[in-house]
Amino acid sequence: MTRLGPLITLGSVLVLAVVFLLANTQAGKPTAVASATTAPATTGPTATSAPLHALYAGRSSGDQVTVAIAVNGHKVAADLNAGQASEVSLQGSVNGSEFTLTSQSGPGLTGSISGQDMFGTITGFLGQSFPFSAAQAVVQAVYTGRSSGNQVTLAVDTDGDKAAAYICNGKTIEAWLQGSVNGNQVSLTGDKGASLTGSLSGLDMFGTVTASAGLSFPFSAELSPRPAGVYQARIAVNGLATRIGWAVLPDGTQLGVAVAGTTKYPAPLLDLSNNSFTLDGASFTAAPVAGKDTVVSP
Repeated sequence: MTRLGPLITLGSVLVLAVVFLLANTQAGKPTAVASATTAPATTGPTATSAPLHALYAGRSSGDQVTVAIAVNGHKVAADLNAGQASEVSLQGSVNGSEFTLTSQSGPGLTGSISGQDMFGTITGFLGQSFPFSAAQAVVQAVYTGRSSGNQVTLAVDTDGDKAAAYICNGKTIEAWLQGSVNGNQVSLTGDKGASLTGSLSGLDMFGTVTASAGLSFPFSAELSPRPAGVYQARIAVNGLATRIGWAVLPDGTQLGVAVAGTTKYPAPLLDLSNNSFTLDGASFTAAPVAGKDTVVSP
């Protein structure tokens, strides 16, 4: 299957983990990571196989370095940050529960995964070595792509073990989906037989999407930075309750459908700088959809 859009590297995605880590720091300590002072340098509890798709955030034992690590199948990447523009990106592989990463500039990282925790050693960073620990973090991720024949565009937002998605062709085909992420498996359902089943592999998601009963397509999607994502607006237009959805790709390309009763028509252009749009001369604002949001009526 042809890969869609530009390559989104693991390293670029890890900025999200650093933001998560810093945003959840209280009194200089991350609230979502294991205590670095109690972690052994290179070994932890009994090791288990690494999860297929997970993000970890943590610090070195002396708090000199923040660590963000993404595991995607057998691939792994990390960002090391010591402030003052001292940042290094690394890439490597996972073998069972053990991982090894290297960088072009010299620093390396080795360690093991045990449950939701990660323990290891950073070497050659700022001329030193640092033991570190990290814990699995729950953050949002966005996957966007198209069906293999370009029949529909889709955007999927994952939030921990939950996910929401929107698929459309920008004209009359559209569906809202929600469901779960279990390991590397994504399973979503919607109204009128709509569904999505997919597998996370590296930075990509592959699977089958069904817009309605009898209308199914194979698809591929890739991990995507904002403004990519799912957006929606619920408004009244000429007295009619109207729901508008957009699937937005990383380059700003967007497709959407407005639904008012049984009438469907192309969505107006969404201004991604402030999520505003104009319809019938009136200005409105759309909202990004998170994986934990309810988008399908019970």
